[in-house]
Amino acid sequence: TRTVKMHSFLIDRFPVTNVDFKEFLVKTGYTPTERTNFLKHWVDGEIPSGKGNHPVVNIDLDDARAYAIWEGKRLPAEDEWQYAASGIDGRFWPWGNQDPDQKSQTNIDMCNSRTESTTAVDAFLNGVSPFGVWDMAGNVWEFTESERNDGHSRYVMLKGGSYYEAEGSRWYFDGGAQRCTTHAKFLLMWPGLDRCSTIGFRCVKDLEQEEV
Repeated sequence: TRTVKMHSFLIDRFPVTNVDFKEFLVKTGYTPTERTNFLKHWVDGEIPSGKGNHPVVNIDLDDARAYAIWEGKRLPAEDEWQYAASGIDGRFWPWGNQDPDQKSQTNIDMCNSRTESTTAVDAFLNGVSPFGVWDMAGNVWEFTESERNDGHSRYVMLKGGSYYEAEGSRWYFDGGAQRCTTHAKFLLMWPGLDRCSTIGFRCVKDLEQEEV
């Protein structure tokens, strides 16, 4: 446990969706320098049918930052993201302290977890955080602005967990929804590798310098 002072900020209620990102591309003409795996789930540059309101994935940290700058925003710091998810009472999950359990069908109406695909960002009303923020557990991991360099490698902290859970062996990342306190250390290697089908993002905007 540690004490963190943050200046006041606004956070997006929803992760950035495919429709949001498409608007960004159309209005800015944005093209990454390295296009490998960029929006590879889209078909001929178009959003797959029925996926418009799903979180955009297959973008890297710089793609996410470019979108945030266009919106006049930025990515959240790891601590800001956690505060928006857990509220002032430090709950384990946006909805409370009880874990979701796919096998026992407990709290599965709170989030997308251990399914076969992303879901719409507004699909789980019962999983909204105390501050009214949606989809903060289980749909996709979310980039934060907490990028670090330990002298050997660059990495960024991810929050929230994703719908996907690999089976059959030990894996780099745990699958399924993750508690608000959980973070994942995501190594930044090369855009073609950094773009994943299980990582998206949302944005924040600074307010006046009032501490919270």
